[in-house]
Amino acid sequence: LDDKLGGRKNPPKYMMPANLSFQMRYGFQNQDTEVLDFVSLTLKKLAYGGLYDPIGGGFSRFATDAHWHIPHFEKMLYDNAQLVSLYAKAYRLDPQFLYKNTVYETLSFIEREMTDAAGGFYSSFDADSDGEEGAFYVWRKEELQQLLKDDFQAFSLVFNINDYGFWEDDKYVLIRTLSDEEAAKELNIDLSSLRNKIKTWKKLLFEAREKRNKPALDDKVLTGWSALMVSAYADAYQSF
Repeated sequence: LDDKLGGRKNPPKYMMPANLSFQMRYGFQNQDTEVLDFVSLTLKKLAYGGLYDPIGGGFSRFATDAHWHIPHFEKMLYDNAQLVSLYAKAYRLDPQFLYKNTVYETLSFIEREMTDAAGGFYSSFDADSDGEEGAFYVWRKEELQQLLKDDFQAFSLVFNINDYGFWEDDKYVLIRTLSDEEAAKELNIDLSSLRNKIKTWKKLLFEAREKRNKPALDDKVLTGWSALMVSAYADAYQSF
């Protein structure tokens, strides 16, 4: 286990939600704070890292590096289903805003993009669009400056439009290192004002991103994967 960055050591890093679910249950039943702290660290790193899509919700498949930074941008139903269950259950042990927000945003993505009219769920989104991996998800600094205007500097602090968030070819992955509380303190504004700003930024970037060509959708509906997502909705209902 990687006790500094969460998850398993060495890239590529997969999220392994079944392992984390077991560890959380083990830590709770045995009152093992070391194990629970490890799970908490991992959940924070996953939700803040490049694996999570803060604009549209949902998780990519795995990180290509050890820091959860640059993802393989494919989104799989079974990952997102198990992670919704995991974050919903984690909220019952430790009711963090981050956990709840991650569940709500991910289920909004599922409802909007991956739900079949008959009630099942689609299988996955490809990583590529326009022949380039991640093209739908990454941003150029000039594009963000034009969209965000006077809020660009504050956005850059929250989502690391800097050397840390840089990927390649003037492209940035939106990635968090500061909590909402820490970012609000850095920006010298109150927490509720920052969270309102973040909502506004996400809406603005979502509308801009919707004009891009989306990755291809694998629209087959598999019973087992759909059952995982039904379970995820039930776990979220229990928690919220």
